Amino acid sequence: MLGSARNATVSMFPRRSFTETVEGRRRLFVRARIFFLVFLSYELVVCVFLQTRVVTSTSMSPTMQAGDLLLLSPFPFGPDILLGKLPAMAKPERGDLVLVRPPFELRTGILRTVADSFVRFISFQRFNIAVPEPGAEVGGPFLVRVIAVPGDEVSMSAYVFMVRPQGSGHALTEFEFSSHRYDIEKPSLPPGWKADYPLSGFLPPRILSRDEYFVASDMRGSSSDSRTWGPVSQRHFAAKALLRYWPFARFGSF
Repeated sequence: MLGSARNATVSMFPRRSFTETVEGRRRLFVRARIFFLVFLSYELVVCVFLQTRVVTSTSMSPTMQAGDLLLLSPFPFGPDILLGKLPAMAKPERGDLVLVRPPFELRTGILRTVADSFVRFISFQRFNIAVPEPGAEVGGPFLVRVIAVPGDEVSMSAYVFMVRPQGSGHALTEFEFSSHRYDIEKPSLPPGWKADYPLSGFLPPRILSRDEYFVASDMRGSSSDSRTWGPVSQRHFAAKALLRYWPFARFGSF
C-alpha cells in the first residue's frame, strides 16, 4: 500500500528533466522581459507624452464637470521623470487649461513613485499607493487656467480678472487675451461680504515677476488657485490639457 501511495505521488508531481527545467526558466525570463518592456513603454508614454485624468471636483465648472475624462500632455512644460524635470518645449499661455502642482504639495519618494506606477499599471489605473499620508490628496495637482504670465499686471473685479501686459498702457479682461473661449461661474455671497474678505471677487493689482504665472479656477468660488497660494513658476506646471474625450457628447479640444 505504501508503494502504491508513493507511485501516486510521483504520477501527480512528475519530475522534470534538466532540459525541461532550463526551458521553463527561459520561457519565464522571456515573459518577464516582455512584461518589463511593456511597462517601460507605458511609463514613457504616460510620463512624457500623454496621460489621462478624471475630473473629481467642480472647481472648473462650467468648463468641466465632475466625471469628465481628459487627455493631457506633460511634454510641453517639461515632463517629470525619476531623474528630475526635463526642459520645457513651450511656455504656458493665457487661457491654457493646465495641471499645476502647488508650492505646498507633498511629493512622494522615488521608490514609492515607482511602486505606485507599477500598481496603477497592473490594476488598469484602478488603484494607487502614492498618497503620502491621510488627507494629503487635497494638496494637488490642480486643474486650473492660466490667467496672466510673467510681466503682466493682474487684478480682479466682480470675479473677472483684468490683465495689463508689460509695456501696455491698457488692461483688458482675461477673455480678451485668451485664445480659448470659456465662461466662469460666480458664487453667491452673503449680504455685507466685504472686498477684503476671502473669495470676495476683488483682487488688488499685482505685477508678476520673472517666471511667475497667475492661475485660477473657472468656478470663482473655489479657493484652490493663485488667489490663495500665490503665483507659481513654470516648474510647477505638470501637464497641459488637450481635449475631453468623455462624455462623448462634449468631446473636443480646449
